[in-house]
Parts: sequence; structure tokens; C-alpha cells
Amino acid sequence: MRPHIDFVQAQNLPWQSAAIVDRPSLSLKLLSQDPESGALSVLLRYPAGWSAIDEWLDADEEFFVLDGSLEINGKVYHDHTYANLPSGTPRKTASSSTGAVALTFFSKGVRVHRGTRPPAQAAAEGLVEFIDLAENVWDGDMESMGLAPMRDGARMRVLKRHPVTGETSYVTATIAFRRGKQAERHPVIQEFFLLAGELAGDRGVMQAGAYCVRPPLAKHAPYGSKTGALIFFRSLGGPQSTAWEETDPFTFTPRHDPIVPEELKRYAAQPLPRPPRY
Repeated sequence: MRPHIDFVQAQNLPWQSAAIVDRPSLSLKLLSQDPESGALSVLLRYPAGWSAIDEWLDADEEFFVLDGSLEINGKVYHDHTYANLPSGTPRKTASSSTGAVALTFFSKGVRVHRGTRPPAQAAAEGLVEFIDLAENVWDGDMESMGLAPMRDGARMRVLKRHPVTGETSYVTATIAFRRGKQAERHPVIQEFFLLAGELAGDRGVMQAGAYCVRPPLAKHAPYGSKTGALIFFRSLGGPQSTAWEETDPFTFTPRHDPIVPEELKRYAAQPLPRPPRY
């Protein structure tokens, strides 16, 4: 199981070679890794002018573009677009004319294969070719995940719900000055990346770029935001449900007290300053 991280700012993590995902011409920031399956969560950076043709991956690749643009099979993914490409999905073309940074998740240790994939490597279920958040579709059913208490102050867009495992990826947008009241627990692993805004929780104040991965039933929240927040979530190991419980009262000024493994402590020792507004 991945180490418990709640939370680290991606801005503080170093860029390194992306050889670990079999793309040495790219660079990445490693957010977390499952030591058993090799599954990875990374920020993957594509240089301007990068291209590849006629390849496929032997792991599922799920990504959300944060900056720049990325082309795959003729589709152009710009900022705030999403795809989930199951293992074996053919990529006739892939390129980035501008460069790009994508929040990227691989389902296991990954290898890039060139040429035509063997018939046995047929694409798995769960394909999501393209979603653009700018379409302004907020169709998520909060009640189905036990998130009804958030309904008046937030909206949800479901990006992926796997037809077999029930694992779900979604984005939540909260209004400014929303205040949570209770702590949460989920029966599955939950990943979290703050796409925009500021979020105060029980472990400190997060800025855009904050990353968490929590084991099943880890207590967290309540959360609130003076600015409003846009948050990417994933459930791993099954569909997400939520149990609520009473906890300490919410504050917009919590103590900075992140949970991180030893190797990340130097990157999480201090809160990230608010970005300047003037």
C-alpha cells in the first residue's frame, strides 16, 4: 500500500527523469507509488516539440492536463481536460507542440511498447477519450458517495466510474467561504490533488498543487475555503462512500501538521505561502 500522505505541495518536489515510466525524454515529479503493484501518481512534463508514433502502454494511464497542450490520436488535450486510456489503447500519434504538464496516474509499473500491439493486449474496460471541464457540466451525484452534506456548497463532475471495480475519479468545485462541520472516513484509498484555490483542513492550509493519498478509513476534514477550491479526487480499491463523524470545530487557520513519510518531511516542513495578488 502507498504511504499515507496528507499533504505535500507538489511545488516543493524535485523534477526528475521520467525513466520510471519508460519515457526518459520527459521529466516528472513523483507524488506516490505503490511498492507492490508499481502503480504511480506523478506530474508528467512534456517538452515543447515532443512526439511519438505507433505505440501502446501495458498499464492504464489516466491524466488531467494542468498546463500546455497534448495531442493523442488527433485529440488535443489542453488545460482542464481529462482522459483515461486503458492498457493496450493504441496511440497512432502523440505529441506536444507547446509542452505540457499533466497530473498522471498509471495503474501499475508501466512499459511503452512500439509498433502494433498483440491481439491479447486488447484495450480494457474504462475508456474515457476526452472530457473538458470548461463544458461546465456538473452532473455528479453526491448522495451516491455519501457527500450530501456538501451539496449546498459544492458541485461535482464525475470523470470516470470503472464498470467493473467501481473506482471513481471526479472533480469537486466548492464555493468561497464554505465551512465544513464534520470529519470524513472512506472505506477505500482516496487520492486528492488541489487544482486551484486554497483549502484549510485538519492538517493545515493547502494551496493549489497540494497532494494527498489516504489509506482506507483514514480520518480527515473538515475542510473550508475562503477562495473556493477545485479538487481532483480518485478512489482506489472500489467505489467511494463516506462516513461522517464529529470532530474539532473547523478553523480557517489550522496548525501546519502534515502526515508524510520520512523521505518527504523536508518537502512538507513549512506551509506554502499564498500566491501574491498584487
